[in-house]
Order: sequence, then C-alpha cells, then structure tokens
Amino acid sequence: MTRYPDIPDSDSPDVECFEALPDDTFEAIGSLTDTIRRIIKEQQEPPIDVIKYLCFTNVPVRVAEKANVKVSRSLNSAVLNAVYDMRLHQSIYPVGSQGVRGISSSKQPDESWVPTQYIPGRDEKWPTVTAEVGVADSYRKLRADAEWWLTNSKGDVKLVIIVSINRKTPNIRFEAVVLDPAISSHQGYIPTIRQSITTFRQPTQPNARITVRPAVALTIKFQDLFCYRPVPPEHNIEISPDQLANISSDVWMRQGL
Repeated sequence: MTRYPDIPDSDSPDVECFEALPDDTFEAIGSLTDTIRRIIKEQQEPPIDVIKYLCFTNVPVRVAEKANVKVSRSLNSAVLNAVYDMRLHQSIYPVGSQGVRGISSSKQPDESWVPTQYIPGRDEKWPTVTAEVGVADSYRKLRADAEWWLTNSKGDVKLVIIVSINRKTPNIRFEAVVLDPAISSHQGYIPTIRQSITTFRQPTQPNARITVRPAVALTIKFQDLFCYRPVPPEHNIEISPDQLANISSDVWMRQGL
C-alpha cells in the first residue's frame, strides 16, 4: 500500500488502513522505483513466514504506479472457472493486483475483477470485487483494507473477500465484506460481514480431513460482480466447501503445516 502526503483527517479509511498494519510490518522510504524493487526482492528471500506487509512512505505517484507485487491466484481460478462455465468470460476482466488511487492513497489488491461492459454512472477505474489476503494476526488490517475499497470507491466496489491465514496452525478464515445499505451512519453506509467461513484441520495430521465450518459455499453474488441481475441460466458464483478446502490445503502445504 502507498501513502501520499496529503492524508486527510484521522477518521479517514486511508488513515485506518495504515494504523491497522501489524507490528512486524517492514517500513521504508520509497521515493525511487529501484529502491522499492530492491526492498521487495530482499523481503521475498527465505525464510518467509507466510505473508509480510511492506509500507513505503514518500512515494511519488509515478513510482507507486510502477510497483508490482506477487499475488495468489487460487481465488481467481475459482472465479474464472465459474464465469467460463456460464460462457461469460468476455464479460469480466481479471485485473489482478492492478493498483487504484483513492482519496489520498493508492492500493493494490491481491485479486480483483471488473466487468468489461460500460456501466453508466460507474467509475471504471474501480473493480467490482476484490480479494485481500493476510495472516491472522493482521486481521484488523484486512478489515481496514476492505473498508478502504468499499468507502473510497463510494460503493463501486461491491464486495471484498478477506482471506485470513493463521501463521502457526492450519486455520483459514474466508469472509465476504460488503456495504450494507440497511446500516447507516453520519458517514454513510457501514462495511459489514455478509459471510464468514473457517477451514481447519488437526495441526499434527497433514492427511486429516479438512473441516469447513459452516459447510457452505463462499458466494459472490452475480449482481455484485457484473452489476446487473442474472438472467437464467446465469447465477451467483459459489466457491464450494471442497474448493475452499483445496485452496486451504495448498496454502498449508506451502506453510509446511
């Protein structure tokens, strides 16, 4: 995430996003592209626990737009497979970790998708659905990330998927965060968790069955992704419990759990 010097008042989601960074966040001055690339490369050297946050300050806009990070593609594959099954692959574009500038900071998601069709009144720079991945002890940061996308986009981002990975045990929480029009405040709509699903298994038994609780699919509503109501046979995208278990298994294998 990149912060610009013109940060607004302390109640802004931009400020909350930075304040929510975990204690082990690596901070550095990112005024030069070469410096950012060197630091990212150094921080990717082993040993790596799971995922680290890097916070660069004093980053010019031209530099922030060039900074690239690695992303996980498991969720992207699940979404695109469902889109292909509906033969709507030309109607959605996976923009991955493409950064977007908000009110006073820019951000790169871990995954994101945007409809290819022009939608009147909608700012096309915003994806409709994004995903943010992090370790469990940075859950507050993930929630702040979700709020950043939903509020900076003024509702153009419809859904943020949070994937919170435990550092030490095989436990992952998947959450779907949306702006709930039924809950309002003086600042507008409030982000709320629409779904929360946890996957886990016994830490000392790599071949043990993975539990998904509740045993339901993680749902991306069709209208959230495409910005129009589905016409049968179009339908919501559902990442099944088995798919969530498979994604989790891959993560734990890489963690050595």
